[in-house]
Amino acid sequence: MCKLARVPSAEQTPTATAATLGGIVAERPAAAAVLEGLGLDYCCGGGKTLAEACRERGLDPETIARVLDSIGVDGGGRAAHDVSRASIGELCEHIVEEHHRPLPARLERISELLDKVVRAHGADDPAVVPLQRRYEQARSELLDHMRVEERELFPACRELERGDGAPGLDRRLLPHLEDDHGATGAALAELRELGGDYRPERAHCNTHRVLLHELAELELELHRHIHEENNVLFPKVRERLASAA
Repeated sequence: MCKLARVPSAEQTPTATAATLGGIVAERPAAAAVLEGLGLDYCCGGGKTLAEACRERGLDPETIARVLDSIGVDGGGRAAHDVSRASIGELCEHIVEEHHRPLPARLERISELLDKVVRAHGADDPAVVPLQRRYEQARSELLDHMRVEERELFPACRELERGDGAPGLDRRLLPHLEDDHGATGAALAELRELGGDYRPERAHCNTHRVLLHELAELELELHRHIHEENNVLFPKVRERLASAA
């Protein structure tokens, strides 16, 4: 199993408001939780600068930069994977082991919870029916997406890193996968809206409350997953392709 280096506690440079959200989280993984809480999209929207993203949300960039500086590199002692220093091959293995492999079981668990909630409360709360429908669509698309990555992208990335002749990576694949990531981000936003912002006080029963918690955790996991691909792996691959050319 791939275990990336842990981020050590160390001095850091102050966060620049001109830094991109994706770059901030790549350098300082603990910043992800802060950005999540503020509703700042560091995965699909990771190319925006902190200043741009804050202005869109009506936040003061300088204040948020100071908040990010206050958490430290490791979030106050919480270990985090330092994906920014990993090689392409290490990143591929890390993504498979830490994100892809556990995901099908988590998705199946949420499907089972949705089935129970719809059976118990679908007649009284019609909102849970479109929630289930949209979730199952997103689940199918996500599983297809991961299969493409494991069958096409990651083998080609490892070949590229080894330098085994001309890389077998279709140059159209990365933009296609980024489009998929954008669609996943949109689906997550729709699910949150359909799920009443996952507020536990809206739950009809304990099963519904667990479902809302699991959907919120899935959203967080997928944001981190997409961030590591869009803002760390894909730029490394493009850089290697450019140098190979």
